[in-house]
Amino acid sequence: MKSGKDDEAGWETLDRSRKEIDAIDGKILSLLRQRMDVAAAIGQVKSNMGMAVFDPVREKAILDRMAAKHQGRLSPDAIRDIYTRIISAGRAVQGPLKIGFLGPEATFSHQAALSIFGNAAQFCGFRTFEDIFGSVEKGHCQLGVIPVENSLEGSVAGIWDLFNKFDLKISDEYYLRIRLSLMSNNPDLKAVGKLYSHPMPLAQCRSWLKTHLPEMPFELVESTSQAGRMAAEDPHGAALGSRFLAETLGLQVLSEDIEDEPHNVTRFLVIGNGEPEPTGKDKTTLLFFLGHRPGALSEVLSMLAESDINMSRIESRPMPNRSWEYLFFVDLEGHRKDPALVDAMSKMKRMVVFTKWLGSYPSGGVS
Repeated sequence: MKSGKDDEAGWETLDRSRKEIDAIDGKILSLLRQRMDVAAAIGQVKSNMGMAVFDPVREKAILDRMAAKHQGRLSPDAIRDIYTRIISAGRAVQGPLKIGFLGPEATFSHQAALSIFGNAAQFCGFRTFEDIFGSVEKGHCQLGVIPVENSLEGSVAGIWDLFNKFDLKISDEYYLRIRLSLMSNNPDLKAVGKLYSHPMPLAQCRSWLKTHLPEMPFELVESTSQAGRMAAEDPHGAALGSRFLAETLGLQVLSEDIEDEPHNVTRFLVIGNGEPEPTGKDKTTLLFFLGHRPGALSEVLSMLAESDINMSRIESRPMPNRSWEYLFFVDLEGHRKDPALVDAMSKMKRMVVFTKWLGSYPSGGVS
């Protein structure tokens, strides 16, 4: 049994440790102020040189370098999270940065945008992907965050057609691991009487729902965010969505990571007008049109292989206003300034009717 002296010693140790933390926090804050001053000076130079505030190559290099220095109790993921917020604050003192995403608030697109740009950026939700492209093209938003494909469901319908329609470039990519939770105002799972969900999460949690809520009636809605809001208004309602959604709406997470397939990842692209410099680990995305010449696609693919260019993805889309003709979208490893890609793209231009460069950008990793 502990004595009063033990308690007194414990309180003294706690008080001493808290004072030590307060002193450390003061030093950290002083250094952060210095960092913001330097960031502001860099922002002025960027403005004078006509450079964009967002520099994905530089930001990735900082995150990678700092995460590699992890020691003791500070994990690489924790360092990345801390520095994402510090970088976001530094960006904010360089100038306003408004990011468009597919709304409403607390969707997976919003979560991806926050993960990329941090809380200090300004975010604007749009109803359609075309609205995002249009806003960035007109300059209302500097950048947009667009989901393009999911590891289970494939490509997001209509996205690549917009890259053909609008003259915007890809400047970054981000892979978000999709984790799904059951959330409700009611802490008792047995009290849940109705489930609200977007069709995709409902399909991706089918096995868990069959085991735990086999007879549960459900209502399909247009987004995970709407599902969460409807559950928040229904004392016996629940919704499927992210922990981020639950925290945003103040809902309780009844069970998390309930998706049937744990390797559920969505790829997002950042669109704008920037052109990142090569990093040594990049992707280039191209659009091209072949026409009706027999064997044309095979010739292009053979040329890329002979040039030692790895093609990580290819997709075809119907050519607007031309029946039975197709546009091809490809992801190639490398940057368009790399000598091998410069040569390959030059050869490709002679083999196709037209080609359009959609961007060269740092390769992303799964979050």
